[in-house]
Amino acid sequence: MKKALSLIGSVLALLLATGWQARAQLSPELQAFQDAAGERSILFRGKESARYSFPANGHPYWIHPDFERGDITFEGNFYHDVLINIDAVAQRALVHLEGRPFAVALAPALTPSFTMGGRQFVGFGPGEALGEGFYEVFGAGPERVYKHVFKYVNSSVYNVNGETIGYYDENYRADVARHFVYRKSYWLRDAQGHFTRIKSRGALLRHFPDRKKEIRQALRAEGLTGGSSDFDAFCKTVLNLVSR
Repeated sequence: MKKALSLIGSVLALLLATGWQARAQLSPELQAFQDAAGERSILFRGKESARYSFPANGHPYWIHPDFERGDITFEGNFYHDVLINIDAVAQRALVHLEGRPFAVALAPALTPSFTMGGRQFVGFGPGEALGEGFYEVFGAGPERVYKHVFKYVNSSVYNVNGETIGYYDENYRADVARHFVYRKSYWLRDAQGHFTRIKSRGALLRHFPDRKKEIRQALRAEGLTGGSSDFDAFCKTVLNLVSR
């Protein structure tokens, strides 16, 4: 009898160690989602993403609500052709299966890099060189610019859109007080790996004093000299030139 009880205890311990209890607690919806992805898939290890069910103007995503195909590294494993988006409020990468009702959220500490719609992103966890979250990377040389997008929910008794919230919502509803505010920052990583926040075009150019004339000529050719020109394109043009 004692041997039988001991054997049962050992089996239960093994089941707990392999995650049997955690799987039993999953909702049927999430269980079906992860089973469809496969137990060795990135989706099996993730958690259901946040759902913003309240009415609000704008959206919580990095660029737009649509998922885009890309490649992703998670916990040291590489996955090709995954549907990806970024929750800019929670700072989580989202992966999605076609035909399923929701996505799974991945923390930046476990997701060091991925591509989404042809753009390159990296994740920084707590205590790393930059604040926790995801950053788009511009440039392929020793110097690179890291762009961070952060959103949060705010409310106002006034109608706000455009510059007030950081972007223009073409579906803006005046009867909805809550909205997702968009904020962004840029960081230059120099050839030695040091990060400096870049707040203007001049601040970036000052890091390349020996090539300033050459850079300005290239910017004029691309129509990127004005203060209202696309700052992302400005950074990419500068970095592409200095990497040659």
